[in-house]
Amino acid sequence: MWTTDSSRSSPLFLTSAFNVSWALQFESSPPPATAMSSGSTTAPTPKKRRTYVRELQGPPQSESVPGKCLFPTLPLELLAEILIQTNSPRDVLSVARTSKLLCSTLVCNPAADFIWRTIRKNCLPHSLPDPTPNFSEAAYAAFVYDGGPCDVCKEDTKNFYASFAIRFRLCRHPRCRTGIRKHLMDVTTIFKGRAREEIWVPYMESTHCFDPIFNKAWPENPTILMKKSDWERFRADYAAFSALSPPPSEELQKACTDQIAKFPKVMELAVALQKWKSTYVTMHSTIKTKNEQWAKALAAQEGWDGDDLLHSQSYGSLHRHKNHVLEEVTLRDFLPIKPLIEDQLLKMQIHRQNQENETSYRQRRNDVEQYYNRLRSAGTVVPSLYEFRKLSVMTTMQGSVTGSRPNSSGLAKDMKNSALVAELVAADLKTWMASAREKLSELLGFPKWRSASKTKLHPLDRITARFMCQGCGKVAKRYEKERCLDFPGVCAHECLSNHKKDRKQVDWSVDRFVKDDEASNAVARLLTLVGITDEDTNASNTVKMLGARIRCLSCEHAFIIMDFPTLIGHSHRHDDMQMVILPEGGGSEYPFAAGLSARLRNMGSKSQKLRSEVNYRCRHCIPASKSADAGTDGEGQVSAGESIAKESHTEDSQTEDSQTGNQNGRQRIRKNKFRSMDFNALRSHLKEVHRIEMVSDEDFFVQTPAK
Repeated sequence: MWTTDSSRSSPLFLTSAFNVSWALQFESSPPPATAMSSGSTTAPTPKKRRTYVRELQGPPQSESVPGKCLFPTLPLELLAEILIQTNSPRDVLSVARTSKLLCSTLVCNPAADFIWRTIRKNCLPHSLPDPTPNFSEAAYAAFVYDGGPCDVCKEDTKNFYASFAIRFRLCRHPRCRTGIRKHLMDVTTIFKGRAREEIWVPYMESTHCFDPIFNKAWPENPTILMKKSDWERFRADYAAFSALSPPPSEELQKACTDQIAKFPKVMELAVALQKWKSTYVTMHSTIKTKNEQWAKALAAQEGWDGDDLLHSQSYGSLHRHKNHVLEEVTLRDFLPIKPLIEDQLLKMQIHRQNQENETSYRQRRNDVEQYYNRLRSAGTVVPSLYEFRKLSVMTTMQGSVTGSRPNSSGLAKDMKNSALVAELVAADLKTWMASAREKLSELLGFPKWRSASKTKLHPLDRITARFMCQGCGKVAKRYEKERCLDFPGVCAHECLSNHKKDRKQVDWSVDRFVKDDEASNAVARLLTLVGITDEDTNASNTVKMLGARIRCLSCEHAFIIMDFPTLIGHSHRHDDMQMVILPEGGGSEYPFAAGLSARLRNMGSKSQKLRSEVNYRCRHCIPASKSADAGTDGEGQVSAGESIAKESHTEDSQTEDSQTGNQNGRQRIRKNKFRSMDFNALRSHLKEVHRIEMVSDEDFFVQTPAK
């Protein structure tokens, strides 16, 4: 049977916050009188002793203090006249849930039941059926109108019960409607037509409770669907009630018989509520359709957009409220708020236009960036993207958010295929680089350089042209190994602001760059050893063909070999780097792995695994004599690997002898400087022992080649 807890009619049951459908009126209380009559005589007020405790200051006198709400203090007769006009028990529930006083007046006061009954009989679409005796009027209204959690997905919903008999609720999600069978139990075959005589627990009114059209309801409905949780509790009681041996007790038999006698009233109310809900849903759908058609006609008459009208704040609230209370929107409701709706629609149009402008501007900027990337891929010397956007052609192409707006749909195609655009961009780039080339040429010692020869390179195009930014001292990722910039790198260099909170890009200026003398002198010395000059167009390819045959003589303690890009970065470790070119096949036994340090510094999982391998050795710890003699043929010569193994064996023997001779004392074992390390240990070793901050390819080698 339906059972109603005492909490359903208590104030705690009606404590949810709901919006009241009418405005509460406030009245400010008069200020207390402080003036005294002129004829009265009083003793002077003694002065208070000054203290150092700072008193709390009240609100300023200019601020208005809200008065006391007088609506809850209205007599019950006036309150009833106001609430009866709402014609909806849902509105009375909302008022009762606004304060404890109103809840006590409307819920806990039997004298207020006539309000609930009158509204229940006048509500739409027609009067609600009378409740069973176990319901109070307030609890019955909450039972019909309140929402709750969906029995399938457990999400809160404002829908009515799908089945009032078993109190089964569904949300609007289609997935929940297809999964209801998992929560229901079909027990039709268990009772075999004896359900009305033996079942006292409510079951589903009809199998069409979840359909818009409600039919074939109890008692004509032969199918018995129960909640699985209700069935588990009912099965134990039913087994004891229907058992023949031992027979049920008189108390159990009487209790079950009484429940069976009350069962038809419960099911009759549930069926009546289902029919009322079906009529309510049909009327709500009809009212909603009419209000939407009225809104479209109004929008067409006023020249507005129909969707904008329904989504405006003022009319949208009115439209949803009228649908909620099953009323049609009329001109009487619309005319008072027409100016406000006009302002809101205008703001919506401006906002939409701004969004379209921003989208178009963003698309044009993306097209310019794609064009910039194509120029860089083709090998064209271009400035940074930040400076490239400032070119006159690109400024015209991009336009602005509020200013000129070229056609965004055809911009990318025009920039890709138009020869005129290519010529204009080339002219702007030539103008932009003219002053930069002149200034940088002066830094290299070639002011106003001119030459009639077509085979001589411009000073800025030579491999000896190396620069550094004195503003930030940083280089792009592609120049990490060289740690300096060539002319294309200078043009594309980006400097960020030093302000930590505002890392904006600084405007490019040629005055921020200086010549890198260390790198330029090292490259010039290498070209002298090769026997060519930096004016030669094949100079770059010639030095790259040398491979890892360049040995640094300034590192006297070790045999350090490198290739040409590594040479440029290594030159910053010496003021005047000396070098020699080794003959082919005369390099060190330990191979040079170009790009390995950058690969190990990567943040990927594969690089992390390589860093953890104990597979790296320091070149600076191997004496230059051993490295130079390693791998040579001849009697009496041994490889570096044999030398290392021999030295390690000697040190181990000395350690064992020391431990044997001094068993009671601790001996410090000297570390093997030729030991293998992981990459992190190698970096710490190079920083602590050799004062090398940035690890490069020439500083270490791999014991076994890395995969």
